[in-house]
Amino acid sequence: MNGNPLACHRLHFFRVVQPHTDVSLGNCSYLDTCRNMRTCKYVHYRPDPEPDVPGMGAEIARLRASVPKYLQALQEPQWINCDVRSFDMTVLGKFGVIMADPPWEIHQDLPYGTMKDDEMLSMNIGCLQDNGVIFVWVTGRAMELARECLAKWGYKRVDELIWVKTNQLQRLIRTGRTGHWLNHSKEHCLVGIKGNPQLNRFVDCDVVVADVRETSRKPDEMYPLLERLSPGTRKLEIFARKHNLAHGWVGLGNQLETINIVEPDLLQRFKARYGYEPQPKTKGFVA
Repeated sequence: MNGNPLACHRLHFFRVVQPHTDVSLGNCSYLDTCRNMRTCKYVHYRPDPEPDVPGMGAEIARLRASVPKYLQALQEPQWINCDVRSFDMTVLGKFGVIMADPPWEIHQDLPYGTMKDDEMLSMNIGCLQDNGVIFVWVTGRAMELARECLAKWGYKRVDELIWVKTNQLQRLIRTGRTGHWLNHSKEHCLVGIKGNPQLNRFVDCDVVVADVRETSRKPDEMYPLLERLSPGTRKLEIFARKHNLAHGWVGLGNQLETINIVEPDLLQRFKARYGYEPQPKTKGFVA
């Protein structure tokens, strides 16, 4: 119906209007998970049973097949415990996607250390991509600094993603843990482009609605979103933590346990630079 030659890969819903439904009330907040659909007067939705039609899967397969060998991701998760301020980024090789959640100095009491503005600007991020996309999470004070960082690292800021924070009842968080004047119910993620990467465009939107969990933890929805955007490419998360480790990703940060490198080329570069070969560890991975 949308006129696109590719079949829509998303799950669809149809509206459920029953004799007791009052359409003027609008949608039930629980949609298809409402426990009281037999009496609830709001509009509900059920999954459309229409069978999946091939289309988007073929496009993703095509993009994966076109990824150069040096950019192809391994399925196993990898991680390096290090101080990102001094770690030699050239060891890591090239990536199709980078995501970073920097510990910006926001002049608040935080349960982790922060980095000074000049330390952020001096990070050697530019060597990690020739043609790729970067996602950088920012706070209100760091918005302009992050733009300056992207320019210094060699990126053009092209877009912005917003995470709308909800609680377990899918209600908007109104008493945020951040913000100096207003409670922050959202977070921003700047998107930068370098070179001419092959991306699966126009699949996802720039708003993610997801539950808030522990401090600074970002939505798990970001990982499938970035895989759809750049299928099959090596991906790097800077300032990663144990719960961030994911298949096909390399995690980098000082809150990770040990070092786990399974990619032969990466292992060889690490050994040549630091003079030892770390032993693979699997117990630090949380799926």
